[in-house]
Amino acid sequence: MTGMLLYVALGLMILTVLSNRFWRRQLVTARVSLVKLKESADEASKELSDAAREYATLDRHITETERRAAKAEQELAAALAEFEAKRAGPVQRYHVFDRLEPRQGRFYEAAVRYDPNAASEDRSVHRAWVGVRRYLLVAETEREARERVLNRFTRKLGFEVVEVAPCRLAGLSINRIAELSTFRRPSAGEEEEAPRRPARKAMPARV
Repeated sequence: MTGMLLYVALGLMILTVLSNRFWRRQLVTARVSLVKLKESADEASKELSDAAREYATLDRHITETERRAAKAEQELAAALAEFEAKRAGPVQRYHVFDRLEPRQGRFYEAAVRYDPNAASEDRSVHRAWVGVRRYLLVAETEREARERVLNRFTRKLGFEVVEVAPCRLAGLSINRIAELSTFRRPSAGEEEEAPRRPARKAMPARV
């Protein structure tokens, strides 16, 4: 009887040892799986956070693009309305003040009115002058432009300089490099070969 109890006790001890080893292995495996699961969860959380930031950046970009598009549509509508108004308006004629010599400066426009009643000389010379004429000229400063206009159109002859201001026509500019300027002074050979050109006629333009 005692021997049987010893065998039973020995068997239980062996089973206990085997059971402990088995459950330890299971516990280690569970811990490894838990660590891997935690790492996967951290990576998924990081990817989700990155995706959320990218979405927020893209949403701001879309909002800014929509705002710019709306502003561009408004500016286009305003430009079209201004264009239609100017196209339907009267044509503003510009006259060339004199031959465009190769001088430094920028374009100015001078508004000149002629009053035949104030003229002290023959009025028939300017009988075709009606209303206000606008002249284009190149000068360094507005003061220089005004002086040149006043010297040519004097009050004694019945003229009145209404306004002298920077030219409102777009695209008119003077290149300050003489070799590249459209209005550069021709060489001596060019002056001999090319005849003197007549003065330009008035050209219509819209403002």
